[in-house]
Amino acid sequence: MQIQFPDYTVLSKIGCGSQHQVYLAKEKSSSKSFAIKIEKNPQLGQLENEIKVLQKLKGIEGIPKIKQIGVAQENKCYFVLPLLHSNLLELVKGRKVSQSAIMRIGLRVIEILEQVHKKNILHLDIKPENIMISQAFEKESDIEKDGFIQLIDFGLSQLYEENSEGLQDVFIGSLNFASRSSHDGSPLGYKDDLESLLYVLFYLKDLTLPWSHQQYYTFSVQDFELIKQSKLTFFKTLILQCKSFNHFSVFMSYINQLHYNQIPDYSYIREVFKHMIQASNNSIIQFKLDQQQSLCTPTQSYLEDSEIQKITNCDNFEEILLEHNNNGSEKTIILVSNLVGKYNTKQIKSIKDIKY
Repeated sequence: MQIQFPDYTVLSKIGCGSQHQVYLAKEKSSSKSFAIKIEKNPQLGQLENEIKVLQKLKGIEGIPKIKQIGVAQENKCYFVLPLLHSNLLELVKGRKVSQSAIMRIGLRVIEILEQVHKKNILHLDIKPENIMISQAFEKESDIEKDGFIQLIDFGLSQLYEENSEGLQDVFIGSLNFASRSSHDGSPLGYKDDLESLLYVLFYLKDLTLPWSHQQYYTFSVQDFELIKQSKLTFFKTLILQCKSFNHFSVFMSYINQLHYNQIPDYSYIREVFKHMIQASNNSIIQFKLDQQQSLCTPTQSYLEDSEIQKITNCDNFEEILLEHNNNGSEKTIILVSNLVGKYNTKQIKSIKDIKY
C-alpha cells in the first residue's frame, strides 16, 4: 500500500534503516521538497526517541530541525525534516576528497558534537551515512559555511547520566564504526562518539578500514570478536597510511586516555584538528601545543608499498601488508589473519543481531 501523508505528496523512497524508511516528499502548500522519516512498524520506540532528542537539540547548528510530527496509517509515527544533499559515503564515492577537506569535515563534526554533548546526549551511531552535506560540494571552503555539515539519525542516541549502568553490557552502534567499549560491554560515554568519528575520517581517506574486506561473511561472534581485536590493534600500533595524517596519533592518544565519564577538552581537540589541516596543506609543520604536550610526538613509522610490518604483542594479527589497489592510486591495509568479515552497517545495530 502506498504510504500517504496529509500535507505531502510522496515522490520516492530515498533511504531506509533497520527500523525506519525515508521518503522524498513535496509539501502540497508550498511545492517544496522535504524528507519524511517513518517507522517500519508502529510503536517500535526508536523514532519517538529520536524526536525527543532532536527537540532537545533544537537550535544547534548542524542538527536538522523537525518541521512536522505526525502519525500515518497503521499508527506509524513519522516526522518531517529538511531535504539534505547527500551523505559522506555518497560524497567520497562520487569524487576525490582531499585530506585537508577530510580534516575540515572532522573539525566541523567535533564542533557539532561539542554542543550535543553539552546537552548530555550521546549520538552512538557516528558513521559516514549519518553525516550529511546540505548542498553540493564544489570547493573546500564550502565546508566552512553555516549548516553545510549536518549530523543526522539520533535513533540510537542516549542521555548520559552519571553513575548510570544503562549504557554498559550492550553493543550500540554500527559494527564498522562502533567504539571498542561498545564491543566489550564497557560503559559508554562522550569519548565513544569521538572514536567513531576517528574511524569515519580514516574511512573517508581510504574508502576502507583495516577490518573491512570486499567479501561478505555471515555474522558470528567470532567475526565480531575479530573486528574488536582489529580495532585494538589499530590503536596499539598507530599505523597510518599517509604522511599528512602523521599527527592523527595525537587525537588517537587523547581518545585513548579519556575516561568514559570525562567530558573531552574540545578546545584542545579543535587545536589538534587545525594543526592537522595545516599539515595537510603543508608537507612539514612544527606541531606545538602547550596542552597535552606529552601526546604530541608522533612515534609511528610509515610503510612503503608491499612492505610488511610485524605487529608485536598481538594475539590475533601477525602482520600487516600495504599494497596498491587495482587502479594503483590508493593504498589498502590487508590484515593477514584468519578472517575479518565486512559488515554492512545497516544490517547490525545490536549484539542481538549477531548470529550464534
